[in-house]
Amino acid sequence: MPSKTTYATIENEDCNLHYWYHGSGPLLIFVPGGNGQGRQYDALMNILGGKYTVATFDRRQMSASLVKGPNKLFNPCQQARDIIAVMKAIGRETTSIFASSGGGIIGFQMAVSYPSTLDHMVCHEAPTTVLLSAKESTDLIDFFSSLYDIYREGGVTPTMDAFTKKIMVGMEHGPPRKAPEPHNPVNQFENEMMMGMYCPDLAKIVENGTSVAVGFGTLSEGAMYRRTVVEQAKRLGCEMMEFPGHHQWFETRPDEFAPVLLALLDRMEKKRKVEREV
Repeated sequence: MPSKTTYATIENEDCNLHYWYHGSGPLLIFVPGGNGQGRQYDALMNILGGKYTVATFDRRQMSASLVKGPNKLFNPCQQARDIIAVMKAIGRETTSIFASSGGGIIGFQMAVSYPSTLDHMVCHEAPTTVLLSAKESTDLIDFFSSLYDIYREGGVTPTMDAFTKKIMVGMEHGPPRKAPEPHNPVNQFENEMMMGMYCPDLAKIVENGTSVAVGFGTLSEGAMYRRTVVEQAKRLGCEMMEFPGHHQWFETRPDEFAPVLLALLDRMEKKRKVEREV
């Protein structure tokens, strides 16, 4: 049984961030991707809460984390500071993070802008499209830009259909995922499509000496975000982990996903200890 979960809020840069945590040990924060809601990590956190203090949150403008006034365009640096605000609210000065999909872009930005806050970072299938070949990255940037027009003309349904058909791979396998609140895809398509057109400077992560690993799923063969992981690993010179399942297997099959993530974090910690002793 997991320990009792603490639910709380913290005000940061005009957003009432909703976060929750439980467990004991070093802090490990789970960062949601484009769907925005933290509860997709709840089952995985229940498994890992015996070794870590596990935490997650609803990203700003998503689910329960609402802003004062109108929603604003995606700012990766601001969203990295949201993670730091949650970390400090829990009473910690550093944290490890697991960040999936668009959350991985926020994680990379955190490692660029605020490296002293990170113990370890695992980015899972982050869609850094600009790292791909000139032709593919150009085509994908054109596609993500076109989604704004599809949304303005037809709303959420045709935009989600186009996005899913072009981007998502292997998602028909396994149990169904939990749907986000209806306003989450609205915010995604109005304000966050540039996620897929942006990549933080990975060379600065190397310069900062951040402990980082990247990973992709076994069912993501052919997906753009599998190819981006290969390019990330080349530039970062870090471990590239093959996780079980598809893009959100951590939600649908956490019992299969958890031991792989735990073993990866253990290796990263052992490596860091060896490097400190040298």
